[in-house]
Amino acid sequence: MLRNLTSLLAALAFTASATAALAEEPTKSYPDCGREPTDAEVAAAKGAFQAGNASFNEADYARAIDYWEDAYRRDCTANPLLLNLARAYELAGRKRQAVVSLETFLVREPNSGEKDQINRRIEVLKKKIAEEDAAVASAPAPLNGSGVSAPPPGSGQPAPAEPSSDSAKRSPGPWILIGVGGAAVIVGTIGIVNNKKKVDDADSECSGNRNMCAFEVAKRGNDARTALNASAVITGAGGLLIGGGVVWYILDSQRVERANQALSHLPLRARFTPVVGPGVAALSVSGSF
Repeated sequence: MLRNLTSLLAALAFTASATAALAEEPTKSYPDCGREPTDAEVAAAKGAFQAGNASFNEADYARAIDYWEDAYRRDCTANPLLLNLARAYELAGRKRQAVVSLETFLVREPNSGEKDQINRRIEVLKKKIAEEDAAVASAPAPLNGSGVSAPPPGSGQPAPAEPSSDSAKRSPGPWILIGVGGAAVIVGTIGIVNNKKKVDDADSECSGNRNMCAFEVAKRGNDARTALNASAVITGAGGLLIGGGVVWYILDSQRVERANQALSHLPLRARFTPVVGPGVAALSVSGSF
């Protein structure tokens, strides 16, 4: 258990480090600023700047970056925006782009009174970037449950244990018996309903006096009564079949349970399966009865 937990933690650490290093988007440089913005562009830049401030205060750094980038695109003389962008990029985890923003500010504002402080920020960011890159490069490969490096995909894997073919199984007989009995009950019930109606119709035509019935009516009534009795027998037989199927199912369940309990006490025979793959050679042990 401890070995599996260690392997899992190593895999998670490797994944987290790789994600942190690869999550950053490619850096982009800022185009040269060779013209003065128009009044309309300055007004639009101020509006985007205010919207970016609101997003930044809400910790929505991605949206703040979008607004401030738009503001700086409209008024590329507003170089202090680069400092805002650098902070937003850093908080968003995009340290490389933060460095680009700070270095661009120093190029465009070489006489800034914050030059030394900005240079220290750049050094700190570059140090963090180097540490993250080194962590990714030195991270060990994730381990499998046995404490060794997992083989590459497609290599030989241990054959899974085959299910035992000797285990006792239920007989389909009870379900067949119950099905036949259910069909007999349905057919018999339909016959009872139909033939009872025919008997009642014949009695109605005879006005309740069978001795006064016409021959054809009497014959029809007698035939219906015979069929009614036969339907009752079929229905009763179907009920008996259903009951027999239920009893059979219960007895068969007990038989299967006893057989499997006895089978569980048999000795387990080990089966060795060779595992061969790139850089892997071992034996896999599985069991079958």
